[in-house]
Amino acid sequence: MKSSALLVVKIGGKSAEDDALVMALTGELKKLQAQGCRILMVHGGGITISEIQKKYGITPRFIDGLRQTEPAEMPLVDMALAGAVNKRLVRILKQGGLNSWGLCGADAGILLAESISDSAAENRTGRVTSVDIRPLKLLWSGGYVPVLAPPATNSLGLGMNINADEAALALSTALKADQLVFISDVPGVLETQKVIRHLTPETAEEKISSAVITGGMIPKVKSAVEALKRGVGGVFIGEYTETGNLGKILSGLQGNLIDSGGNK
Repeated sequence: MKSSALLVVKIGGKSAEDDALVMALTGELKKLQAQGCRILMVHGGGITISEIQKKYGITPRFIDGLRQTEPAEMPLVDMALAGAVNKRLVRILKQGGLNSWGLCGADAGILLAESISDSAAENRTGRVTSVDIRPLKLLWSGGYVPVLAPPATNSLGLGMNINADEAALALSTALKADQLVFISDVPGVLETQKVIRHLTPETAEEKISSAVITGGMIPKVKSAVEALKRGVGGVFIGEYTETGNLGKILSGLQGNLIDSGGNK
C-alpha cells in the first residue's frame, strides 16, 4: 500500500464485539498510519442494537437482511451505535496506541439520508443522499483516525439508521478511497467451500445469478461493485480472527479482492 493511501475499514459482527480482535486490528492499523496511510473506520453493531431492543421488549425486524427502524426505536439505535459500540472501539484503539476520534454520521452533517419508505414518520431506516468529507479531513490533519458510527440525519433534522455497509460505501466513494475493506464474520465469498480470491464486477454478477453468492453476502458484494464504479481502487472482503489478518487481506493472501480486473 502506498504511503499516502486512503483506507476505509468497515468492521462489524463478531469481530467488532471481540475486544482482543479489535486490539489486534489496532496494531495493524497503527503500523499503516505510521507509514502515512489515512484511515477511516466505519463500524456496525447489530448485535448490540438487538440486545438493547430486547431489553425494551422490541423484536428486531429485517426485510431482505436490512434492519427496519420505527421512529420510537431510533434513540435505541443511537444508544447502541453512536454510544456503546463507538466509545468501546475508541477506548480500545487508544489503549492500543492509536489516537482515534469517535463520531457518527450526524456529526457536522457528514451523512445526510432519507427514509427508504415514503416517510421518516413510518421508517427511520435510511439511505445516504449526500456526504460531507470535510470533518474527516480535519481529523486526519490532526493525526487522528475517525471511528464513525452510521446513524445520520435527514433533511428535517431527524435521526436515520444507516446500514454500516452502505455508510462505508458512501464514504469510500466520496473520498475516492484507494481501498475499502469489509471485515466479515465469514472468510469471504466461497465456491465449493473455497474462497474465491479475485472477483470482477462481471464475475461477481455471475456468481450472484448462479446462487454461488447468497444471503447477506449479496448486498456486501453489490456494495463492493458499486464502489468500484464510483472510483474506489479495490474492495476486499475477509475475516479477522487473529493478528496479521488485515495484512493478508490487503496482500490478496486471504479473503476476496474485488476490482476492475487489473490487479490479479
